Amino acid sequence: MRISANDWLGIEGVTPADAVEIARQLHEAGVDICDVSAGQTSAVARPVYGRMFQTPFSDRIRNEVGMATMAVGNIYEPDHVNSILMAGRADLVALARPHLADPYWTLHAAVTLGDRGVKWPDPYLPGRDQLYRLAEREAAAGLKV
Repeated sequence: MRISANDWLGIEGVTPADAVEIARQLHEAGVDICDVSAGQTSAVARPVYGRMFQTPFSDRIRNEVGMATMAVGNIYEPDHVNSILMAGRADLVALARPHLADPYWTLHAAVTLGDRGVKWPDPYLPGRDQLYRLAEREAAAGLKV
C-alpha cells in the first residue's frame, strides 16, 4: 500500500505521526509492505525537498511499526540505495526518475559498484564489456568510477 507520510500541511493534512498510525492499522489488517511517499496532495503544501528526503518517513514506519517499507523520493545514486538498505531504513528502494533518464540505470549502477554478476540482455554484452573496461581504466587511474 502506498501512503503519503507527510502532506506538509500541518495539522490539516497527514503528519508523520499520523502516517505511523495509518501504517500500523494497515499492517494489522494484513498489508505486507508500505510504499512510503510524501506530499503532492495539495497545491498549498510546501515540501522540504532534498536528497533522499522521504527516507526518514520510511525509516520511522519500518522501525516503529515493524512493517516492511519501500523508500522513494530523490534517491538517485547506487550509494543512496545501499546506505538505506544497509542501515535498515527500508526493505526495498524504488527509483522512478533515474530510470526515466536512463532505462539501464540498474545495469550501469552494477558496473559502478563492480558487480559483474548482473545478467545483461545478450545483445548488450559488447556494451557491457566496454563499460567494464572503462571502469577498470578509471579505477587504475584513481578516478571515480
